[in-house]
Amino acid sequence: MGNRIGRSEQIRIYVGKCWRLFLNEKQWKNLISTLIITVLISLVTSENTFVDGVQTKNSCFAIICACIWVGIFNSIQSVCRERPIIKREHRTGLRISSYIGAHVIFEGALCAVEALIILVVVMLKNSSHLPDHGLLFPLAIDLFVTLYLTVFASDMLAILVSCIVRDTNSAMTVMPFVLIVQLIFGGVVFELHGLADTLSNLTICKWGMNGLMSIARTTSTVRYDIFLKENSWQKPEAGNLATIWLIIVAIAFACAILGTLALSFVDRDRR
Repeated sequence: MGNRIGRSEQIRIYVGKCWRLFLNEKQWKNLISTLIITVLISLVTSENTFVDGVQTKNSCFAIICACIWVGIFNSIQSVCRERPIIKREHRTGLRISSYIGAHVIFEGALCAVEALIILVVVMLKNSSHLPDHGLLFPLAIDLFVTLYLTVFASDMLAILVSCIVRDTNSAMTVMPFVLIVQLIFGGVVFELHGLADTLSNLTICKWGMNGLMSIARTTSTVRYDIFLKENSWQKPEAGNLATIWLIIVAIAFACAILGTLALSFVDRDRR
């Protein structure tokens, strides 16, 4: 890739490459996997979701877990499998920021489709007892944005891991640990204190849960105080939901920036 090609043109080229890989390597099967996972979750979640507090918490946690899994699985191998190609093209003019930017754009579009699939299944499953309204926008939009940002941030976290590790085997070895950290430090399964509570602020799981639960709490019969600490993030107010969204966006783009920085040292590989 020559030095004369500008950043925007490089992004366009690599977005096209992502699309070709999506088609030729049948990565579109990820959409089918998303549907299957969400349907399976809908089969085991309670009929009292958005009605009973504990059941709502359990169901929302299952949904967020699905979002995190889908996002991480999208990209955990996407960069490391091309590392030798990236190294070669970086030496001939590839801008790492353009390469990661192309992945951000393409994965952002893919995550939107996946979030839409999850939303449709969730709303069909709970159609008779959904909250009456959203906080910032109509309910469907509030739910979609929360699900989308959770999937997207998880995807960017996977991009970061894929930029750091050097091969696909390492990526798949690291992936379970990434998932475990999200689930343990999300503050849902365990009550966290001290350093663990501080670390939870860096997890996508915590903020995705708080987003869903803030929306669910607009239903008067859902009680939070039986399982969650009272703090501003869990209050069903539009400003709090917007702040939660901004935090998830910040986590996503922090992962993308850190991934760009990590991959910029690709020339130092000695394999």
